[in-house]
Amino acid sequence: MTTTKRYWIASALALIALLNTPPAWPQGQHELLLFLSAGPSYHDVSPDDGPEDYELFLDADVLYSYLNGRFRLLGEYIAATDELELERFQLGWQSGQESIGWIGRFHSPSRYWNAIYHHGQFLQTSISRPFLEQFEDDGGVLPTHSTGLLFETAHKLEDTADLRLAISAGAAPTIDNDELKPFDLLDPGSSNRAAIDMRLAYLPDQLDENQIGLSLNWSELEVDGNHDAEQQGLRRVEQISVGVYLDWRRQAWRFLSSVAPVINRMKRQTQNQTDSFVSGYFQTEYELRHDWTVFGRLEQTNNTGSSDYLELFPHTVTDRQMLGLRFDLARQHALSLEVSRAETPADGDFEQYLLQWSAVFP
Repeated sequence: MTTTKRYWIASALALIALLNTPPAWPQGQHELLLFLSAGPSYHDVSPDDGPEDYELFLDADVLYSYLNGRFRLLGEYIAATDELELERFQLGWQSGQESIGWIGRFHSPSRYWNAIYHHGQFLQTSISRPFLEQFEDDGGVLPTHSTGLLFETAHKLEDTADLRLAISAGAAPTIDNDELKPFDLLDPGSSNRAAIDMRLAYLPDQLDENQIGLSLNWSELEVDGNHDAEQQGLRRVEQISVGVYLDWRRQAWRFLSSVAPVINRMKRQTQNQTDSFVSGYFQTEYELRHDWTVFGRLEQTNNTGSSDYLELFPHTVTDRQMLGLRFDLARQHALSLEVSRAETPADGDFEQYLLQWSAVFP
């Protein structure tokens, strides 16, 4: 048995033991959720002359939270067919009714999609994530995790309106082989630099989740393991992104959208270079009935052929036209189907088919 298989089995057993063992802390409020998702995926990677890729995936996401007075603890661990990772571990202190400070590893507040869905596939309607919202190890080119300090607060503007702010400063990911690699609390030996994130949201009604917002990210991404980048003399990338987003529900409709220009300052041994691209998506969801939802998404990224930064991530999906259907089998189970036409810098256009069962326990 390989080391990877032993690690996977040990993690699965640890999850089972955790779910069947009550917390030892005598006071406070505990919540333990297990998100599961599984299914096949098919990619016609190169329609002209390339191979076809068919695979099965299985993801288990354990989310644990603890509240005791002003103290907060949040942890999230992923065990999947292609990864094992401590995604979040945060210690928090609530300083007021609407304010809380955190220390640890958390989701970058500039990525709104992750703030509402985290890694729980059951919570999001679509199976795939937009290019702007992809996690680092799934082809994401923008930081989605940070380790450091996070502050969240809210301010009432009128009788019903709300203004919410989340801002963080911490360790940015490094540029590893074909992907970004966040700071790992369990293996803190990498050479991570700094990152600053911010999200400002306006909610017309604080009792409703409809909102528009502004996001900002500044990161210094150190090259640490990317052979092609090191061969080109690239040492690090200073990245700045400013985006706007919308999350709006109206009766049976829901609209999710974001647009962000990204500037990359490439720090080389001989000379520096700056490139940029703009990416955006628009996702629409419509509830046909209480248990049926049809959805679609358009994504587009410009300057993909002239961005040296995007060349470091040749297999990430930068453009997509997608349609899908979700059926809620029960209160905590769902079956989803997604068909899309996608594009990556290395593979060009290809078709993608995804089928997923997802659930949350208990």
